[in-house]
Amino acid sequence: MRHSGVILSLAALLTAFCLASCITTDRTLGARLVPTNQDITLHTATLDLPVSLKMADSLQTAVSQSITVGAIRTKTFGLLHCDAAMSVTAASDSIIWGGNPTVRSLTLNLVVDTNLVVNPSQLYIPQNFYIHQLNVELDSTMVYNNSLSEKDYNPEILSEGGFVYTGGDSYTVKLKEKIAQRLFEIPMATLDSAELFMKAFYGFYLRCDDPDEDLPGGRLNIFDLSSSYLNFTYDYDDDEGNRRAGTTSFLIGEYYNVNICSAGSREYEKADPADGLYMDGLCGIKPYIEAAQIKRVVEQWAAAEGIPAEKLLIAKATLSFPFEYLGDRDQFDYYPLNLFPCKRTLLGGKMRYTPLSEIEDGALETGEIDRSHLCYTSNVSLYLQKILRTDESALTASDNLWMMPTLATYNSNTGETFYYADYFYYAQGYLNGTADLRHPEIHLTYTVLK
Repeated sequence: MRHSGVILSLAALLTAFCLASCITTDRTLGARLVPTNQDITLHTATLDLPVSLKMADSLQTAVSQSITVGAIRTKTFGLLHCDAAMSVTAASDSIIWGGNPTVRSLTLNLVVDTNLVVNPSQLYIPQNFYIHQLNVELDSTMVYNNSLSEKDYNPEILSEGGFVYTGGDSYTVKLKEKIAQRLFEIPMATLDSAELFMKAFYGFYLRCDDPDEDLPGGRLNIFDLSSSYLNFTYDYDDDEGNRRAGTTSFLIGEYYNVNICSAGSREYEKADPADGLYMDGLCGIKPYIEAAQIKRVVEQWAAAEGIPAEKLLIAKATLSFPFEYLGDRDQFDYYPLNLFPCKRTLLGGKMRYTPLSEIEDGALETGEIDRSHLCYTSNVSLYLQKILRTDESALTASDNLWMMPTLATYNSNTGETFYYADYFYYAQGYLNGTADLRHPEIHLTYTVLK
């Protein structure tokens, strides 16, 4: 959650400066820029928001060098299951095995970034993990959720010994010797090239067992691939014929990693969720708004008010999604920190969910949870004005909105902040439905051009 502070000493200094200064305010400044025949009086209106529920599947992997593996089952949302695939590349640009190399061990070490549970008592439950060899090469066309299936990995389990992970700081597993032996057989020129190596050694697929159907719970495990590695130890003959021990490392997911996600909340899809709106994170159910419907609602209201649609100028538009306190102080522990409208567009043959550009303006409502007023509020001013200026026949599915949690990442080198749909953290929420007293609404501030 974001926190903001106030520097009281600076505020006091500025106040003192303002009181001590003599400033003449010209209240007519800018008036000459407004045409004399225009009425710029602002008005407000509140309209019912047309919203439905729809699964947000076909997600892309938005967080680089990170994978999510695990499963969570809840009574409300059913089963959410996540597997992952990851590429493998050499850590150095030159590997020399020496003479007569033999395998000692090959160990996969995955470092945990975050463990996510719905019930805190589930944080250290045992989970069965299984490692498989991929049958397909990961490349730029596959770096999207749900782009792999069971046929894309070998059913043989590569783990040696135990399969259990209990939620610690890392998951470490020894792999079968046959996989390590394959590394000796790859030509040296291929080992030295990441591009060629990924074509020869496809990488790994990691999956997890589901919780029992009659036992709600489970855990999602987010692994930081930038700190993870494949450690290979071996013996070899040096130039004098002496037997030596050697070790080398391989990088995990440096180039490509793919999350494969499925959710059990599809049963909640409906056109008019009068009784309530479900919000299931990752690829689960989401509030969904069709551009054509919201355009019709605004135009029908304008016609009833005697306002020609072409004369309506939106100064501000927000979407509000209220929710109720159900008497449990832990209720909001798993609500998303924010909900903001995203478009789903097809780019390069792949689906992407992208927040509206309004999220980039820090002065606007960016969908943060308001626990005082029990509501999420998002600014859609530019979006709505564009929709109203577009003929309904020209609107497509890419103009529709999905209410999704979002993430912001700051690039310290460029000073830029980038916004993404959140595929990193899992959240759940229950919002008021269209028939509730406090229901989803559009709030307009507008003027009518003469």
